[in-house]
Amino acid sequence: MRGEFVDLDDTRLYCFAAGTRGAGEPIVLLHGAFTSSHIWRDLISRLPKGHRVLVIDLLGHGRSDLPRHADFGTAAHATRVMALLQALGVEPACVVGHGLGAAVAVSIAQTEPDRVERLLLCNPCLVQPDGASAEAPRTMRRLARATRVWRTLPPDWLASALHSALVRGYTNRLLAANATDVSLKVFRSEDGREVACRQLESLVSIAGPIALAPASLHMPVGLMLGADDPFVPRGGESLRRALPECVTGSLTVHRLAGMSHAIPEEAPDRLAMAVAELLVQ
Repeated sequence: MRGEFVDLDDTRLYCFAAGTRGAGEPIVLLHGAFTSSHIWRDLISRLPKGHRVLVIDLLGHGRSDLPRHADFGTAAHATRVMALLQALGVEPACVVGHGLGAAVAVSIAQTEPDRVERLLLCNPCLVQPDGASAEAPRTMRRLARATRVWRTLPPDWLASALHSALVRGYTNRLLAANATDVSLKVFRSEDGREVACRQLESLVSIAGPIALAPASLHMPVGLMLGADDPFVPRGGESLRRALPECVTGSLTVHRLAGMSHAIPEEAPDRLAMAVAELLVQ
């Protein structure tokens, strides 16, 4: 695997390429809020061969820059990802998004549909049909209401609060503790604390949710839901019912019994199979 920093105007995103080049379109992996490209570590080797796999750290996460005054809204994340893909010549692609990354993927698919050949939404947060409300998870809303206080406290305090929130998305608590420690390390600094506060504020603002318009997704779409996900309202059922009106291509739904939010880490085999199925549609 080869990692690199890509300059985008006045900031940088980190990404790395894996897999092998072949006849298939590239696969782009987008993580969720307060995680990083680390969540895909067990998925990458399980993906179908013959595809270039591009793994991205969203701005303010992982190894990407920590600009204190950047826009961390969903559309802003999508704009930066599109610029990175254009800079690297990666389009069109099969885009796989998890959590907030799924909302970023939907934003790209609706704004620049020619860039997205196929779309897989894994436990999507902040994605709802046009006209419906899409709120950030309750735990994130609670943390966001206290950002004025978090900014006066040591960075470790907010990182610890985020840790307590994120581990609820795992069924394996030992894995949860280790994985979230890795992802949250970047937020245990003053710059990281400010970025975390701004990301929380963006999640609960009008810049967070993405509305799915009718007949707006013209590519094959896969939806994967953890039946016990505490971060997706009503287990994603309202989104599942509405998607057929939004997708003009094929739609495949996978609901994993007994699974929570962290599907990329706790069920990489199932997710890899869903990607493989999508790639032949």
